[in-house]
Amino acid sequence: MLVKILMGASIFIFVYYFVITFTYIYLIIISMGRLRQFIKETHTDFLVDQTLAPTPVSVIIPCMNEEKTIVENVKSLLLINFTAYEIIVVNDGSTDSSLKCLIDTFNLKRADIVYNDWIPCNKVRGIYASIKIPNLIVLDKYNGGKADALNAGLNVSRYPLYCAIDADSVLEKNALQKLVIPFLKDENMVAVGGMVRIANGCQIVGGILKKVELPSSSILIHQIIEYLRTFLTNRIGFERINSLLIISGAFGLFKKSVVLNLGGYRNTIGEDMDLTIRIHKYFRRNQIKYKVDFVADAECWTQAPSDYKSLRSQRIRWQIGLIDTMWNHKDMLFNPIYGNIGMFSLPYFWFFEMFGPIVEFFGYLIFLFMICSGVVSVMFIWVFVMAYLFGIFFSLAAILLEELSYMHYTKLREVWILIYYAISDQLWYRPLLALWRLIAFFKFRSNRQTWGRIHRKTFIQEHTEKNLKMNSA
Repeated sequence: MLVKILMGASIFIFVYYFVITFTYIYLIIISMGRLRQFIKETHTDFLVDQTLAPTPVSVIIPCMNEEKTIVENVKSLLLINFTAYEIIVVNDGSTDSSLKCLIDTFNLKRADIVYNDWIPCNKVRGIYASIKIPNLIVLDKYNGGKADALNAGLNVSRYPLYCAIDADSVLEKNALQKLVIPFLKDENMVAVGGMVRIANGCQIVGGILKKVELPSSSILIHQIIEYLRTFLTNRIGFERINSLLIISGAFGLFKKSVVLNLGGYRNTIGEDMDLTIRIHKYFRRNQIKYKVDFVADAECWTQAPSDYKSLRSQRIRWQIGLIDTMWNHKDMLFNPIYGNIGMFSLPYFWFFEMFGPIVEFFGYLIFLFMICSGVVSVMFIWVFVMAYLFGIFFSLAAILLEELSYMHYTKLREVWILIYYAISDQLWYRPLLALWRLIAFFKFRSNRQTWGRIHRKTFIQEHTEKNLKMNSA
């Protein structure tokens, strides 16, 4: 009976990995074609003159206890190449010195600025502005969560397009300009996502990215490979068939009228994915032509968790957000009314992203049990080896796409380090993520509306610590 159960599990996991492997290969193939198009545009007419931008942009930055990064974030935004934009920082009841840092650095004073009640949100305690920097506004409000902070930012925003970015991120100078271009090219464009990269280890001074370098920490290098896999294959692939389910909350541009019509952000951890799916849902249900896009070289550099406790908290929170969003939109699953969204994207996220950690984690347990008990299935060994090798293949494919396209890591040593970590990724990092994401199922009922708690460092401190480690080594 035990052998039959193990054989059944082997067959199930074999079919599961066969389907997910085929899906990944499909996404990689269509991503390669789209990346070639991006590169061609970059070398021809991608940098359109700023004066051709159809509308100004409101940049909204939700902030909660980000005293170590928020000033650098705002400085980077003040230096971007764009003619007409406003920066709205929403201090969501921070208990640290975030608000004071902003007030002192930019000489802010209380201001009488029009605040609308388009979307319900927690009470705003004060609005601050600066005479020297007229396009900077800071809202101070009672804590309500990231979604609530974004809604408050929308209420005070003036422009038809708005860009949501995280407080621990910096933009490259042309990033916002590149993100606006799809709105120039297509009147049906409603949302565009940008490329999110890991800033840890890079030289960022005064809000400007001076030099891209690999961090010294293994946990951060694994995250770099993970981000490359996510953005250079999954995001580009799903965008190719107009079924991109998530515009990252770290860097995304939206048509404000559409978001206001949907009632703004819902108060959930996965507010970015929830909003993107609601956009698809509204336009497809009403049979209105629209487009959700992704621009690979509109780049935002964000600070990733550099310790295991923070990474664990982040991944559990992300998985809870995914579960919550999938459940809220379960009526779209396998519903042909929603086209590729209902028949391809949502099934992918349901069975591979949401339930994937369960299959993966129990696959590891079954494999260990079979070895310890001496009941080893040849098929299961084949499945395990196949999953390991294809995992390496997908990571190497993402690295190859990076080196063929944007080549941020130009040193041969850095490329070999990425390849080494791509090979070791499947041995401990992926199983660890599977365990944390599995834990999210048990925590799903609680803390679905809270900010994440991640240990931050200043960008200068992050780079200095990296150099100290390298010198000591």
